[in-house]
Amino acid sequence: MIEEAPNVVTEDGLRSLLADGYLIEVVCREAAERRHNTWYGIWVVRAVAEDGRDDKMLVTSRSYLKVREFRTIVGLVSFLADMGCKSACIPLEAGARERHAAPGRADTSGTGPVLAQDS
Repeated sequence: MIEEAPNVVTEDGLRSLLADGYLIEVVCREAAERRHNTWYGIWVVRAVAEDGRDDKMLVTSRSYLKVREFRTIVGLVSFLADMGCKSACIPLEAGARERHAAPGRADTSGTGPVLAQDS
């Protein structure tokens, strides 16, 4: 089924893409709002190549190709931490997006980690 939908990726596939230099892009689909001590909204995750030419939407599983949505910032940050991100920048407005580099990606100068930047 994945062969029929080449622009999607599962969580395991995302880990492999991160090892190959892809970035995680968090997209805010529904503006965030604070309710008591928690922020709610709808965020989705994409794997994007650094040059922006190839992107893949995170889905729930290989057998059920439904876009994975995160409805709380806590859930989203937990997911990013599980992917190995050491920090998280979460967009709060609908349509906004932020990119995150996988940890351990070394820059070519050897002076520190590569930081993802919006294009």
